[in-house]
Amino acid sequence: MSDAHDTHAHGHGELDMGHHHVGSTAMFVSVLMALLFLTFITVAVAQFDFGAANMLIAMGIAAMKASLVIAFFMHVKWDTAINKIVFLSSFLFLSLLFIFTLADLFTRRLDNEMHITKSPVDKQWVHPSTLQGGH
Repeated sequence: MSDAHDTHAHGHGELDMGHHHVGSTAMFVSVLMALLFLTFITVAVAQFDFGAANMLIAMGIAAMKASLVIAFFMHVKWDTAINKIVFLSSFLFLSLLFIFTLADLFTRRLDNEMHITKSPVDKQWVHPSTLQGGH
């Protein structure tokens, strides 16, 4: 008898999914303005050549934009701790991917004999049709 009462009290067996955060319009507009500003910064920075730092600057700005989207539009800011850990661990693995890729690039020797030796090329080129007794 108490089971039927409990089911009826919770809306006929519906799952209780917890509290859902609803952001204000002002918050979403301010995040939108921040994203637009960062996009403007991305376009402005692309006009200059910073050498090897080009990729680092672009990835830094992209990471800030992704963090805003994840925190506010995906509501991770108000989510449980385990979901925050999952999202942060994905950035950890992404950084490991970059670190191992850059470590591979920086440890290659470009002065190796294999990279600087050019293959011999014949000085005189002969059309293939003349080799076969062609016309």
